[in-house]
Amino acid sequence: MKKILLLVFFANAIFGAQDLEKLYLEKGITAVRDAIEINLQNKAHWEEKLAPQDLKYGYYERPTFITVVDKTAKKIAAFKFENGKLSKLSSNEVLTGLMGDKLKEGDLKTPVGTYEVTRKFTPSDRYYGPVAWSLSYPNVYDKVRHRDGGGIWIHGYPMDGNVREDTIKTKGCVVMKNDLLTKYEKLVGENKGGVVLINEKGVKEASNAQIAAIFAELFKWKMAWTISDANAYLSFYDKDFTRFDGMKMGRFAEMKKQIFSRKENKFISFTNFVITPYPSTEKGDFFRVTFNEKYLTQSYQFEGVKTLYVRLDGSKMKILVEE
Repeated sequence: MKKILLLVFFANAIFGAQDLEKLYLEKGITAVRDAIEINLQNKAHWEEKLAPQDLKYGYYERPTFITVVDKTAKKIAAFKFENGKLSKLSSNEVLTGLMGDKLKEGDLKTPVGTYEVTRKFTPSDRYYGPVAWSLSYPNVYDKVRHRDGGGIWIHGYPMDGNVREDTIKTKGCVVMKNDLLTKYEKLVGENKGGVVLINEKGVKEASNAQIAAIFAELFKWKMAWTISDANAYLSFYDKDFTRFDGMKMGRFAEMKKQIFSRKENKFISFTNFVITPYPSTEKGDFFRVTFNEKYLTQSYQFEGVKTLYVRLDGSKMKILVEE
């Protein structure tokens, strides 16, 4: 960690005002690469870069459709995020299940968290309205905390007869009147599903400073990983960390220290970031972070999507779950 802090200090003192073209001419492409890597670990750099953007519902590099549900207020709102701008598309009343975090199958609660729309379909039972969307509950964060159940949908009211919908009958789903559902369908259809943030007791919003802190922490974590500094790398993990397959922090730390002891040359790249606030009934500021990772060493290669569930303590990121 001392190595990383020294590099960040050096970057602030030297590279903050230095022209990269001049640096390239004087010291070559490696010096330019190192300067950029160091800037990426600097929260102030990210705060300046992200300043024009509206990130209260997250950072997305691609146009994204965002649905925000407030269980307490019984409201659902739809937004479009594109090029740093957040546009509100609609806001309506909604029914949800019982209050509290969903823990098990049949508890009739709507889960609190961040989920993806996995598919659109026509329900076989007209009780659920003309169209529905399934959500990615339980996600890996739910699973490692032993949340179970499933079949959480956004759907409509019964199409046959004057059947009264209520909190119990939603069975944990998010339910809209059918005329509103039809309008919502047009918005979702144009924007290909997107993410759904389900809140309780107020809507969780992120600040640009929090997103900037996460970016800086991600690149500090990446640097520690690249140079095989096991202590610095593991400092980014919460003591109660659990990997996607159930591996706990103790075993994970032993494994990483063994791998890092080989001192292999590594190539690691992160691209296509999505950083989304993660609503929770617990105290703290939680986020879901996804990105494309490319990892190359002589002995191992990986290319795919990495997902982290993290807690932000001030400007310090703690990884809770990794997939």
